[in-house]
Amino acid sequence: MELFKYLRDKYYLIATLILLGLNVIATIALVNYDHLNSSLLITSIVLAILLFFSNLIFLGIIYPFHLLAIDYKNRVLALMVASGVNRNKLFFAKIGAVILANIVVSFVLLVVPVVTIIYQVGNLGGWDELFREMGMLMVPQMVPLSINAVLSYVAGLFILMTSVIIVKGKTLSILLYFGFNMLVAMVTSFVNTLFTSDYSFTQQLSGDNVFSSVVEVVVILVFGFIALQELRHQNL
Repeated sequence: MELFKYLRDKYYLIATLILLGLNVIATIALVNYDHLNSSLLITSIVLAILLFFSNLIFLGIIYPFHLLAIDYKNRVLALMVASGVNRNKLFFAKIGAVILANIVVSFVLLVVPVVTIIYQVGNLGGWDELFREMGMLMVPQMVPLSINAVLSYVAGLFILMTSVIIVKGKTLSILLYFGFNMLVAMVTSFVNTLFTSDYSFTQQLSGDNVFSSVVEVVVILVFGFIALQELRHQNL
């Protein structure tokens, strides 16, 4: 139900469609760069870079914040709790729905550019070469990186949700989110320096991304606990 509600938000659907259109235009312009003069090419590259960061900000902060805060702003959360919805189940349902909604929107925004670029690269360099290069990305060493990327994304959502719950969906949540991220970065840096004296241990941690993954898991657990406790005792 949460996911269905999120995907019916017309204003953000319109924003997603606008970004999709811009992504398609930028992709078409870049794959046909040989037909552009120098000024248009430079303009296209600059706009593509700006669009890239716009996608990151939209998918990483703006859209998840909206999904997490909307029930506070519409006062729906209080009604749901008053109707007997378990706060613990509501917490995990919202996190799950936000992750799924973000996956859907990310797929919509990125599928056309990614498919177009892969097709263009395959045509230029040969499909055999492309598949060979893609096969190199599937080596076992990529598994820890992939796991760490997923954990980092989930940890970011938990930090954002904690921020939203603490200030009850106000825009101040975003500033609190950045503050929490700075705190996590400082603590992580401090803990990391404790192991620099043991070179072999540090190399093992760095090579396998174990340290980063452990940090992300700890962040998820800590901020998940804080958010859940805050939601349990919050006067809605």
